[in-house]
Amino acid sequence: MRLRNLISDIGAKYDRRLPMSSEAQMLLRQASVEFDQWLPAGYQAEGSGGKGSAAVIPRIAVFNQDETITARRGIYLAYVFAADMSTVALTLNQGITEITEVVGRLRARRALVWEANEIRSALKQRDLADLDTTIDLHSKAPMSVDYQHGNVVALTYRLKSLPSERTMQADLQRFIRLYAQAVEGRARRHRRADLVAAKPARRRAGKKATANRKPKSPDARRRTPAERISRSKFTRRAVLVAAAAVPAALVAPALGKEPVQKDKTSPPPPPPPRPTDVVAPQFTVDVSQHDWNSRGGNLNWAAVRDAGISGMCARATYGDPSAFNYPSYHFGDLVRGAESAGLPIRGGYHNLVRGDQASINRQVDWLRRELDAYDANWAMLDIERYAELVSANAWPRWADVRRFDDRWAAVDHRVLVAYLPPWNWDKHLGHPDLRAFRGPLISSNYPLKKTSDAYRRLYTRCGGNKGIGWTSYGHRVSEGWQFSSRAKVAGAASLCDINAWRMTFDQLTALLTKAT
Repeated sequence: MRLRNLISDIGAKYDRRLPMSSEAQMLLRQASVEFDQWLPAGYQAEGSGGKGSAAVIPRIAVFNQDETITARRGIYLAYVFAADMSTVALTLNQGITEITEVVGRLRARRALVWEANEIRSALKQRDLADLDTTIDLHSKAPMSVDYQHGNVVALTYRLKSLPSERTMQADLQRFIRLYAQAVEGRARRHRRADLVAAKPARRRAGKKATANRKPKSPDARRRTPAERISRSKFTRRAVLVAAAAVPAALVAPALGKEPVQKDKTSPPPPPPPRPTDVVAPQFTVDVSQHDWNSRGGNLNWAAVRDAGISGMCARATYGDPSAFNYPSYHFGDLVRGAESAGLPIRGGYHNLVRGDQASINRQVDWLRRELDAYDANWAMLDIERYAELVSANAWPRWADVRRFDDRWAAVDHRVLVAYLPPWNWDKHLGHPDLRAFRGPLISSNYPLKKTSDAYRRLYTRCGGNKGIGWTSYGHRVSEGWQFSSRAKVAGAASLCDINAWRMTFDQLTALLTKAT
């Protein structure tokens, strides 16, 4: 049987209302034999449509026999079918069952999200360019959400339009190579951690004063929580300590809310604080004519300042003045109001559109004219895929970003900040190395998408200085994080975009307003 036909037939015939003797269930059980023709030596497949009763999410898992022989723990590949049989995802995933049995699903999922980030960072970025870091299985069943949290990278097919047999086999071989890289990368981390652990042990060997003490191993500090879990003997204490170390905010927001579970065990002592843990963050707001319209006029910038906001950025320009563009209103009024209230950080942002070098030059010059006209002292480049840009095929590519950055550096002294949501970097820009961008970076990630609250309390609820918005992508950790578009700020519109910066006021002022 062909791989394409096997996947297609399972998707077309699977119905969890049918008995375990149905044709689709038989095909799933047959997968262990059929996959032998596509797998290298040392790998085996196992199809599953449930035990006793049909599963909501059937799957075919592929294992490296040296890594594990079940999907209960470790790393593995799987074809996971969506609950409505509309798609099937080829995913590099992680086992969760054994961890869950000890610490519960919530903590286990947090550990796997952490570990997925570690695995991706160790893989070759060029191999991940067109792959997804999230999967949608169209189900809230516990096992479905487990798969979504455990995903490292994935490729999702629509079952009604599967690619050719050759393409599907090539994709499988590609994921087998990624699987091998992930396993080897984890092994290297373990070896490095073991070497680090051995050095202080040798130094302590001849010291009587510490002969009876059992110091904390640096190994435990250097391994990720999921690594500590996977290498332990699954004692309750070892797993609880490891899982408790994972911040709640690292759970990907796209996976939905989960019930809060109170930890009945005593938490381990916290690690020594880092500078970002003790510095009170600064906050800035992003506004546009929409905020003006929502409030019925200009913001009360004195009240915004008194509420603790350090600075602002307003929409100045959108697109190419000689081609695709949208008008922007009230930029000058917004900036002048902020200046009169004494806000020292006053910026303007530009919505980038696709274009050749001549178009990029016009966009740069347009933004500069607006900033000059109203004494704005920093600039932001908004790199997004709005619906109107997608319809017009005008959404910016990474080449447009690079041309804009190069042109800006050649003609202007003000700082240019990139507002680049991780999902856009991940799904549409080809995973570029963001170190190539000269200025600061703002990440956009809303853990509480539908929640509105006072901005400081909202930041705390989103994870604060350890929230998911500070996760590295493109080999960078962003200087700023837009953590909500529904923040309540005195003097602003009813709800507004809010950015956090893990630094002092003086550091933020220097970062955004210094001449380059």
